Amino acid sequence: MKRNRLRILTALLLLLSLLCGCERESASAQTSSAARTSVSATVETSATPAVTTTAPSVTPSEPAVDADELIEEIRDLLDAGQCSDGNVEEILRYLADTYGTDVLLSLASRLKEASYYREVWYEVTGNSYFVLWDLATGDAERDGRIRLLSTGVPGAVNDTTVLTFGGDICLADNYLPMQYMAKNGLSITDCIDPVLVEQMQADDITFMNNEFTISDRGTPMAGKYYTFRAAVKNTALYNTLGVDIVSLANNHAYDYGTDAFLDTLDALEQYGVDAVGGGENLDEAMKPMYYIVNGRKIAYVAASRAEKYKLTPEATADSPGILRCYDTEKFLQVIREAEANSDLVIACVHWGTEYSAELEEAQVSTARDYIDAGADLIVGAHAHQLQGIEYYKGKAIFYNLGNFWFNDYDIGTGLLKVEILPDGSFRNTFLPALQTGCVTSYVGDEKKGGDILYWLRTHSDGVEIDADGVVTEVSDE
Repeated sequence: MKRNRLRILTALLLLLSLLCGCERESASAQTSSAARTSVSATVETSATPAVTTTAPSVTPSEPAVDADELIEEIRDLLDAGQCSDGNVEEILRYLADTYGTDVLLSLASRLKEASYYREVWYEVTGNSYFVLWDLATGDAERDGRIRLLSTGVPGAVNDTTVLTFGGDICLADNYLPMQYMAKNGLSITDCIDPVLVEQMQADDITFMNNEFTISDRGTPMAGKYYTFRAAVKNTALYNTLGVDIVSLANNHAYDYGTDAFLDTLDALEQYGVDAVGGGENLDEAMKPMYYIVNGRKIAYVAASRAEKYKLTPEATADSPGILRCYDTEKFLQVIREAEANSDLVIACVHWGTEYSAELEEAQVSTARDYIDAGADLIVGAHAHQLQGIEYYKGKAIFYNLGNFWFNDYDIGTGLLKVEILPDGSFRNTFLPALQTGCVTSYVGDEKKGGDILYWLRTHSDGVEIDADGVVTEVSDE
């Protein structure tokens, strides 16, 4: 009887040892009677306390969050908040797959606190609704009109996005700036101040107005006094300057005819420079260019109303050309499309009277129309000199940035620096420069720079510009 009892107790002891994660020596069936009695006594007196004192305490684990149930809950919250945005299911699936359920839990918590507002996506994930849409659907990687530069990070503050804008630039071999550079054996950074170049290279996106055609083909357009044509290799200068995107919506992009214009499109693509405002047909000329930067999607659009005598052809359904905005309907359509698919819209317009600071009535009235249609910033070119600045509905209008590097005139110019802060607001700074004898120099730390800023201030309406070139709207109150 004692033998059977010992075996039973020994087996129990081994089982308890395994359950407790302990290692014990198994009792030998050949152990002496005295030893067996000792073991038996130990088991009888201490087996139960051993379990209660050495077994780890067990805390019930939280059940795993079910992504499907959480997505369904968020869908209900979005419906309750009257969210009419599309692709929500794809976005939620993308969030679950990319970030896990923690982000979904944060999103659900926000939606329980307040009704749906589109900015909630950016606040929770670091990426706007439009960015998430493009990431979830694959458009961010697949669509040739979208450049994915950087996404946001959940739970972190995104970096400030920096954009720069210059006015008219001419890289044509048959005109003054490039001829000056070649004659004197200079480089582009000898002719454009390294301070400005460094700023353009360091920012996220740099924009210029491409005031020439790029080709070795074609003949000068009849009836034009000035026609500009650059060799294809000159396009590499954009890479040196840090230029990412240019406007073709101007009165010189078609100077050497159809073949040369098509060569221009090819050359820009070859050197990785994006273009807006022109294309092989009207559909292409009207397409916005989008950039995803620091979790927001920014659209660029462009159009021209620069010619008193309309020589540069507008693109049609089956022929190349630029986008015009004498009649604003097409450009308004472009802006509305961009506004419906992005967080911020930048409208670049070629307009105004050459070498005049006086604004045309059409500039003022149509600028308001463009902002009403969805533009968040308007930047103009063509006048070959600076024109004033004003705000409408809190949105800045820089009517003309003048010549960035275009001819040999001694004239004030500059680089517009636009910072988009993490909250989506703009901080605009004008970096004054002087174009003198085919050289553009930064003069922000000189009296000449102060003079340019003073000139801008006195030719602007409802605007303050401080000594550092920071532009702010002056309240009417």
